[in-house]
Amino acid sequence: MWIPVLILLVVGAYFLYILHYAYSLYFSNIEPLTLSEKKVILNNFPVYKKLSKRQKQKFEYRLLRFRRDKQFIFHGLIPRQEDMALLLSATATILTLGLKNYKIPAIQRLIIYPDQYFSKLNRQNHIGEYNPGLRTIVFSAAHVKQGFEIPNDNKNLGVHEFAHALSFNALLERTYENRNFRKNMEQLSVLYNSTSFQNKLNNSAYFRDYSKTNIHEFFAVVVENYVETPLEFRQQFPELFRLIRSMLNFDFAKPFVA
Repeated sequence: MWIPVLILLVVGAYFLYILHYAYSLYFSNIEPLTLSEKKVILNNFPVYKKLSKRQKQKFEYRLLRFRRDKQFIFHGLIPRQEDMALLLSATATILTLGLKNYKIPAIQRLIIYPDQYFSKLNRQNHIGEYNPGLRTIVFSAAHVKQGFEIPNDNKNLGVHEFAHALSFNALLERTYENRNFRKNMEQLSVLYNSTSFQNKLNNSAYFRDYSKTNIHEFFAVVVENYVETPLEFRQQFPELFRLIRSMLNFDFAKPFVA
């Protein structure tokens, strides 16, 4: 009676060992960031310098996985494509650094054009868009770069489009984080539609006018501000700041956690 059970235990243990070995082999093949790549990150992501050692390790590991697992498609002549892939991967990673479910299955591919492009989706010229049906984000490389030239102007195309993708991503899986994201998005919508909050927005120049387009664009613009000027954000719109902080589970105003 015990022999079949023992055999099953041995076979099960061996199977688990094979799975662990394959898993380790798969992820050990990821090359670490080079010194030049780390320099690109240091020059374009001020928040990276404020991370703890453990957070930096987590950030770099997740960045490498994102860059490896997503499909990057470049159209036209785009110099230093590897830097563009790095910038976009780092942007997605910093937005999800506080989340356990960080892989963003709502994104499968990233398409990058040299400059603005003609969108077949709505027959207009665009600098960036997210297509949830195709799970694809499209970017203008020139405008992605512009988003990093002035680190505190609250205009970052990469952050903006990834924010759209995160909104859709919260609808895909039934996890605590996604439920929390949706709950806070509902509260954000209630706040956004309140008369008192609209009056406050109209009397403030903190969020750019594009945020008034609709609730979806408002959220994407708000995340740009949250990333680039978190201290000013917290001071001017504390209630909204708390909602975004809860959604991302990461405080850009004080990111260091020992």
